[in-house]
Amino acid sequence: MNSTTTPLFILILSLLGPASWADVSGPDEIQVQMTHFELTADLNYEEGSLEGVARLEIENVSDRAADSVPINLNRLMSLRSVRDESGQSLSYQQDVATFVDEPKKQVTHAIVSLGKPLPPAQSTSVELQYSGYLVGYTETGSSYIRDSNDEGFSILRVDAHAFPSIGVLSWMGNRMAPRGDFTFLARITVPEAYTVASGGELVERTVQDGRATFTYQSTAPVPFLNLPIADYEILEEGGLRLFYFPSDRTGARVIVGRVAEAVELLTRWFGPLGQKPGFAIMEIPAGWGSQAHIAAGIMQTAEVFEEPSDLRQLYHELSHLWNAPDLDQPSARWSEGLAMYLQSILAEEIEGWEGLSEYLESRADRLLRAFDENPSAQGVHFVFYGHKGLTDYSYATGLLFFFVLDEILGQEELLETLRAHYQERREVGTTFEDLEEALTQDASRDLGPFLDEWIHTTTWQSRVRDRDSIPALAELY
Repeated sequence: MNSTTTPLFILILSLLGPASWADVSGPDEIQVQMTHFELTADLNYEEGSLEGVARLEIENVSDRAADSVPINLNRLMSLRSVRDESGQSLSYQQDVATFVDEPKKQVTHAIVSLGKPLPPAQSTSVELQYSGYLVGYTETGSSYIRDSNDEGFSILRVDAHAFPSIGVLSWMGNRMAPRGDFTFLARITVPEAYTVASGGELVERTVQDGRATFTYQSTAPVPFLNLPIADYEILEEGGLRLFYFPSDRTGARVIVGRVAEAVELLTRWFGPLGQKPGFAIMEIPAGWGSQAHIAAGIMQTAEVFEEPSDLRQLYHELSHLWNAPDLDQPSARWSEGLAMYLQSILAEEIEGWEGLSEYLESRADRLLRAFDENPSAQGVHFVFYGHKGLTDYSYATGLLFFFVLDEILGQEELLETLRAHYQERREVGTTFEDLEEALTQDASRDLGPFLDEWIHTTTWQSRVRDRDSIPALAELY
């Protein structure tokens, strides 16, 4: 039978303790990945609630049959029913539970039993009806996840578990899980005065009884789905759709011009994108967390729109469009360091920014202080940042990595090497090892000692501590 959690059941479980619902927490391994996602959601701002239906097409990527699927959902939401691809009801268990390695994080966790075991390499679909209230996760330390159904601004995204997604009760377990890109179709209903933004293609907007339904579909597979909702105005120019808050109209027009310049430079440096350069930029409130993908869209925080004199944060997200798909699981996210490097040289080229030297010194000092405050991170090689959950260090480590390379090779050669690597890998994807191989084979100088030291050892940390300047580090190699 289908089961849902009642308040009395929650009370009983809390008195009995975690062992009483061990079976609900489910397996610690994810056997399936999502290949297509369809979401229908209706937001009620007066009550702060939403209800929706999510259909997940899944593939078994493990080497044995899968008989269940673990699902995570916002802690104030719950599943109402689950059906298979033929419309037959599936049984499931659900409860509000805590991540084993992140004790402040709670989700509604469900184990959906498949009607029959799903063999390896085979696919099926499950349809999950759900409802409840959307709340953030600031108490976990993720200060940017302050999501809610609010008339001022709302967003549907997996960061706040605003819709059902495949996941276990472990931060590291979810990071280690297979995560292929997926296509999507989203139908979101909101009050007529509001606009749903997306990086996908707008199929239609319909209005009935004062409520508008926006239907978007993906133009290419995406690694995530973000659906911001606000009283947006829209500016379209040169393949760019810019969703912005009405109060930031002036900044939006500045941004359109700067984006055009940045795209021209990035195209000159890295060559054409793997698809037509059309994309969306969606303004979100300050502190809500920027994110970028050419097909999923760029979410950019409001401070860039309010003070468009320094657009490094936007250049950072824009540069990610020229990243080949990351095949490392989990990834060290060296692309974040590359984006830090590119945002800086774009600011120099476009805005005449003169603060690079001071900025590099400041970031180096902050990185060293972070290592001092977390000694266990000091001994982790860059290549293993993903495995150890240390990708927050990838930004500054990668920034220094690429700037020292810039000094060793010269900017023109470095960019040409990165261009060749991107064009070779933009369709098939890349790994940290692939990048290292490209730098080793294509550079005019022997980069072996530098690459080994910065990627596979931590010797570089002492060099940074003893530096006279960041450019002077290059002389050591």
